[in-house]
Amino acid sequence: MTARDRFDPLVRPVVAHYERQLETHGATARGMDWKDEASQRLRFAVLCGVAALEGRTLHEVGAGAGHLYDFLRERGIGAVYSGSDASAAMVAAARARHPEGRFVCCDVLEAGTGERFDAVVGSGLFHVKLGADDRAWRAFVEAGVARMFAACRVAIAFNLMSNQVDYRVPDLYYSDPGEMLEFCRRRLARHVVLRHDYPLHEYTIYVYREPRRA
Repeated sequence: MTARDRFDPLVRPVVAHYERQLETHGATARGMDWKDEASQRLRFAVLCGVAALEGRTLHEVGAGAGHLYDFLRERGIGAVYSGSDASAAMVAAARARHPEGRFVCCDVLEAGTGERFDAVVGSGLFHVKLGADDRAWRAFVEAGVARMFAACRVAIAFNLMSNQVDYRVPDLYYSDPGEMLEFCRRRLARHVVLRHDYPLHEYTIYVYREPRRA
């Protein structure tokens, strides 16, 4: 059994969930299941802090309708962007918004197969688990993060909901920042950064192949 076959029963309902959001709210921040555009853009800013992206290839896993591409252009960051998403509807929306862009339909476990990028990022990729068991979803997260790292030449950046909260939404996945940091250090590379310093109930991890230069 492949990793994709193993996790497909977890992923299919989540894809359907996001496609319902897209159908209801269109190719907006809410259509990507974010509270608002401000929080979406804050996540983008934190993810893009992983490295100097100018002139580098950047692949976004779970790209949705391609809003990170908008963010990069608005900020004047000349990264060579591409995106992928497990939802064909999301990919169609991204291509409609950005006909010049490169968007492909595949899930995180296939991301970058046969190709590598300088940086690979994912925003909200692992937030929504719906009815999935926490242990099963954690295994999916770890497999997905490992695939992202295999596809990068320089670094990856991804975010997760933090378990350091006083209220939980049942459909979301909350993880221990220290445990995820240790997984990355032990399984991927020892050059890791944990960011839990921005005003959202989540954290972001950067993992580098080599020590980060100042």
